Amino acid sequence: MANPLECDVSSQSYYRRRCFFSRSFERLIECKLQIEKYELQSDWLSSFCISYFALCTFHFRCGFAALSLWICLSLVGLLSSVHADDAIKIEPAERWSNVFAEAETRWKYRVSSESPVRERAAWRLTINQRTAASGELEVRADADKPAETTIALKWPKVKESTIQAAQLTVSIGDVRHERPVWIFPRDPFADRQDWLKELKLTVFDPPGDTNEVFNDSDIPHERIRSRDALDDVAEGIVIIGEGVSLKKHDGLLDDLRSLAARGIPVLCLASEEGEFTFPGEKPSATAIQLRRADAIRELDKRLDSEWWPKGTSQLRGLHVTAASDDVIVQVRNDVNDWPWCEWQWKHEFAKPSRLIWCGFGLITSWSDGPTPRYLFAKILERLSAEGVSSPTPCGSEDFE
Repeated sequence: MANPLECDVSSQSYYRRRCFFSRSFERLIECKLQIEKYELQSDWLSSFCISYFALCTFHFRCGFAALSLWICLSLVGLLSSVHADDAIKIEPAERWSNVFAEAETRWKYRVSSESPVRERAAWRLTINQRTAASGELEVRADADKPAETTIALKWPKVKESTIQAAQLTVSIGDVRHERPVWIFPRDPFADRQDWLKELKLTVFDPPGDTNEVFNDSDIPHERIRSRDALDDVAEGIVIIGEGVSLKKHDGLLDDLRSLAARGIPVLCLASEEGEFTFPGEKPSATAIQLRRADAIRELDKRLDSEWWPKGTSQLRGLHVTAASDDVIVQVRNDVNDWPWCEWQWKHEFAKPSRLIWCGFGLITSWSDGPTPRYLFAKILERLSAEGVSSPTPCGSEDFE
């Protein structure tokens, strides 16, 4: 005769397994419905769920069925969550991240999905781990037509000589996009006017655009109108204005290399059409570098390197080609060419000097965003590194 206590324990164990199986199967159906909600390829999962249900019914009295079912549910839940996150993508339309303090910008985001989206996107701007602004926007996207949403932002005021780090986050459910933002004051030379005067900038600028920008920005300089006057420069930094034609001023690059070789740092902003020999006649440079947008990142990693608010950062480029016995460099508008060339000379009885040819549109894009003017400041620091020491361009991060 069976022991009544054993029968009672067996019945309780049977009942617990039955309840667990019932709840687990309900969870399995919920996972299946969640996957189908996102219109994913889930036919194989449906067949798997039905087959597993039949298998567990057959082996219901076996203890391993509960463990197997738990493993199955974990995998199905993981797959459903991964596919749900992958169903929505948030991408910024703008590729730049530098803004002026107290300026207003409108940043666009594209939202795409494998299935129709009817959601609300939340955005948040944080500075020093504090929320500076936040909001929500409605997003409606179809599978074949991404949605575009715009966030209008008024950037906070920052202290002079301070570059403030921030972060903008846009999220839809568990999907989010985070981007760093750098907030710059408009004057890169705040509290550095004395240093600028010590640099003694001499500008040769027949087109006049560079001279006009310098005047508007209170950058002290002396403008020379004759190319022959370059031979009389004995100190300071020489700047060739943006848009000067090397074809019209034939041999100008040779004169600039000779000038730098005798100890005068030179900055040649994006030239117009023309060509010159490379690496150049004597005196030979100690080192020569051809660079792309990584030259900007080397000077300051916070600056936008490849893309600025109105397009690519590159205005002109250098195309190196062989011609008979010489290597010729042509100035072109092709973005595949080199936007940066730097010659360096070291002297036994004089300080080292550099000639930098910069093809980025510093003057053309001066008012479009912070990067051009702050890049100009960084180039001046590089040219004067062996001479006049430059003060630290930014203080501790803070905003008002």
